[in-house]
Amino acid sequence: MASHSGDTIWELVGQAAEALPEPFSRSALINWIVKRRPDVELTSISTHIQYAIAETPNRHRHNLGARPPQLQRVDRGLYRRYRPQAETPMPVPAGTSAPLIAPTATESRVLLIGCSRTKADVPAPARELFRGPVFQRARDYAVRQGVLWFVLSGKFGLLDPDDVVSPYDVYLAKQSSSYRRTWGEWVTSQLAQRMPLPGVTFEIHAGESYCAPLREPLTRHGASVVTPLAGLGYGERLAWPGYRPDASVGTEPQAGRSQEPSVVADLDRLLDSRNAWSPAEFLAAGSDGRDGPGLYTWWVDEDGARVLSVGIGQPLHAGLIYAGKAGGHRERAAPSMSTLWGRVAGNHLRGNVGSSTFRKSLAAILGAAGQPNSEQDLTSWMHAHLRVATLPVASERVSALEDELVSRTDPPLNLAGVPTDAGRSALARLRSMASRHPGPPQPAGGDLSTTLPAPSGPLLAFERRIRADVGAMVRSGYRPTIFELMLAEHGAVEAVRRLLVAPRVSDGFRYLWEHGMLQHSVENAVLAPESFELFSDTERGVARTRLREAGFEV
Repeated sequence: MASHSGDTIWELVGQAAEALPEPFSRSALINWIVKRRPDVELTSISTHIQYAIAETPNRHRHNLGARPPQLQRVDRGLYRRYRPQAETPMPVPAGTSAPLIAPTATESRVLLIGCSRTKADVPAPARELFRGPVFQRARDYAVRQGVLWFVLSGKFGLLDPDDVVSPYDVYLAKQSSSYRRTWGEWVTSQLAQRMPLPGVTFEIHAGESYCAPLREPLTRHGASVVTPLAGLGYGERLAWPGYRPDASVGTEPQAGRSQEPSVVADLDRLLDSRNAWSPAEFLAAGSDGRDGPGLYTWWVDEDGARVLSVGIGQPLHAGLIYAGKAGGHRERAAPSMSTLWGRVAGNHLRGNVGSSTFRKSLAAILGAAGQPNSEQDLTSWMHAHLRVATLPVASERVSALEDELVSRTDPPLNLAGVPTDAGRSALARLRSMASRHPGPPQPAGGDLSTTLPAPSGPLLAFERRIRADVGAMVRSGYRPTIFELMLAEHGAVEAVRRLLVAPRVSDGFRYLWEHGMLQHSVENAVLAPESFELFSDTERGVARTRLREAGFEV
């Protein structure tokens, strides 16, 4: 396979236009680029070609269209190198690259926004692919500021907001120091190919693993580097005052903690994991100062996040997972008598799934992950993997601040007041399964068998097995994204049935066959004795045939 070129797609379009005999076809252009960048999606290449063509309608409205055109259409599907005003421009000397963007007075400040682990499940423009709350706040901030901005990618280096790329899993902080150094030089080179660097201030909105490799090479090229989020925790970055929609355009970024009005300052306490207590610490401290209304946030560690990810069937990262309120009231409504101590200590830590929405969600997810989920087991798991932060708030402010808190943080285990996504769909389905087995609330330490589906139930057992198999695939290096979406929308049984009626085996099946892991295939799960009543003879026959043809003994 050809080695990957370090050139951007835009640069390769221009190089292809220079190299190919004219007129050249679109397919010849694409093939020329693919040989040099086989890692890039065809959709991204096609987008770059579209906006490199001078005749493309309204090309100036697209970010790529702000650059000088590189192609001219001479017939349907046929192109030649762009020649402005029918003149042949002077060729660029070999080994050099002319700037594609000349910064104006407003472009002496450029924003670089770090990518996020949370991504869309299908190829999308970079501005839409990354779904992390901090990324989205930084993106909206850049748009409001009206400045040039790019996305920093651990895999692709520098991305234009409209570059179409597929989901990937390359986290810069986990790469070697040599990779990060090379990455910093690469991104600096990509920027230098787009604009003159001397005098430009690059405002980097990203974690330190993305900022550090860029400081030295950018400074060496005469640019300045500003990192307004330096030293801030995840919650503090979410609460950074510049991200507020009502923040003044052009406000100079300030590092450190927010000193904005009380709403931001209050929430800043809840969004800093350093203010969170372990359950044991919380209970030992008693109710003093927590005997009134307020807000709280629950945080999970990395080991706990991995377990929750398996159960819910979607990536869930260490950090804030749930936010809620105790007490408070909305306008013209009577105040609730609930207190922070009663909600957290009574309902969450000493209660049961019948008295705590949060406990019910955790129990449903742990059960789907194959973890013990009695009330006692659940409480022990919470003590081992969770922390909680609380904030006393005046009764009349609780509801408004809760809305702001949930809006800012988008906690993955909150179901109300947040957009529906694949993870929440999966959680709602797991909770629904629990609701089909109603029973009286059990005391702390009791059995959940009357509240949650029995672990031996065929439906639940199959759901757990399929999610465990997906987890094994992910750990081996393959993420069955489409199947995970099917799981979230339809549940395990229906998702597997849809795979069985497909005319060909899935990409996931091929991967498992190539890696000797067919024991984790859905076909093998269908043939398990405990799954017998869930599938028809025809469906079991399809599964058996596929496995035998792949050489797997059944």
